[in-house]
Amino acid sequence: MTQDYWYIQNIDHRVSTALIFFLLLMVMSNLRRKEHFAFRVLLSLVGMVVISWGLRTIVDTLLVGDVAQGIGYSFYTLLMGLAFMVGYGFCYQTNQGELLYLDLLALTIFKLSWNIFKAASYGSVLLGIGNVWSRYSIVGAVVSYVVYAVVCFTCCHFMREIILQSADIPLKPMIATAVVFYACQASLEFCGTVFTASPQGLFLYYFCALLYTATNLSVLALVAQRDRAQRDNESMQAFINNKIHYYQVSRDGITSLQVKCHDLKHQIKAIRSQIGKENFEKYLDRLQDSIDEYGTVVDCGNEAINVVLTEKNILCLNSGVKFSYIIDGTLFDFLSEMETYSLFGNVLDNALESCSKVKDPEKRMISLKAVNRGDVVVLHVENFFDDELVMVDGIPVTTKSGTGHGFGLRSIREIAERYGGTVSVDTEGHIFKLTAILHPPTAQKS
Repeated sequence: MTQDYWYIQNIDHRVSTALIFFLLLMVMSNLRRKEHFAFRVLLSLVGMVVISWGLRTIVDTLLVGDVAQGIGYSFYTLLMGLAFMVGYGFCYQTNQGELLYLDLLALTIFKLSWNIFKAASYGSVLLGIGNVWSRYSIVGAVVSYVVYAVVCFTCCHFMREIILQSADIPLKPMIATAVVFYACQASLEFCGTVFTASPQGLFLYYFCALLYTATNLSVLALVAQRDRAQRDNESMQAFINNKIHYYQVSRDGITSLQVKCHDLKHQIKAIRSQIGKENFEKYLDRLQDSIDEYGTVVDCGNEAINVVLTEKNILCLNSGVKFSYIIDGTLFDFLSEMETYSLFGNVLDNALESCSKVKDPEKRMISLKAVNRGDVVVLHVENFFDDELVMVDGIPVTTKSGTGHGFGLRSIREIAERYGGTVSVDTEGHIFKLTAILHPPTAQKS
């Protein structure tokens, strides 16, 4: 028992916190490692252990009385959190907002592990089986490390996506959050040292602290998800605005092209009336055929759809893609101009991008149909594809890179859901089929 007491008091208590924070530093990797990572990791471990040993020695040996030690333990926990933050920034490429967020997350997971173990420990004491969980038992220390490891790995597994996407979290909101978290945690540490004595009181304290840290973990998850949703909305809005501007410019260009085509036809007629050479006539025939192709005006009853279909028809001609459509544009009059541009533009952009990669020229075709079925409007698009598709959340993962990455299909689905509808994707025989169902507002009210 004396050896247990000496080991726990002089070794375990002074390095355990550093070891757990180091475990979190490794598990909470954002995959953006700095050069000489192994050396940096080793140096961080040594630094954490030295800081933990020194701070805990000062608190245990120099501070006298519950109040002084309560304050000391409060600062010890917070300073170890800061040591984690320094170590993380030393090992990984990161920014200040992400670093502060991950520091709060690590501190929360550490305290969650601690509170789970202590609540179980004092709960076992109340049930009369406390000898295994004795404060100065090596067996208890081993069990505590197992609990720490299980909780840390479990939390980081479920928070993995958030950890990897935390790079863009802004600094200012995180500073305010950190001040609140640090203040509450320091107060909790102080109360746990000063105002708890009996096993019943300690069990109640650690149980309440467990609920508090679980709440903190939920708050941090919501902060990251809210920030991600806000960034996605901003990016999607910018993406849609760029599309709108693009189609507005295209509409002006198409109108100008139609005027020029009309003028050219009259000029060709004038030339034909004066020149009778056969070769020149053939040249003029080919020229007029080209003008007829590019001068064809799509008129489906909806001006915005006309612009999109005309522009995409020209792109398909240039790419060797056959484009057919059957549509009554008036079915989509309930959409705003922005929604119309985004819906049809994204549907056809994705189809054209995929279809243009098809090696067989006979399979380079896009079919678009829009029909009214009862109280819903159905937009259906089919095209061939060659590449393998990976489906995530019911839609294929895009292969594009850049600003608009991934927003095309998400924008289509968002518009459909805005009108109480759905978007489904099906692949059969290398034919990509996208169906968007929308409920017009009039139909929703009836």
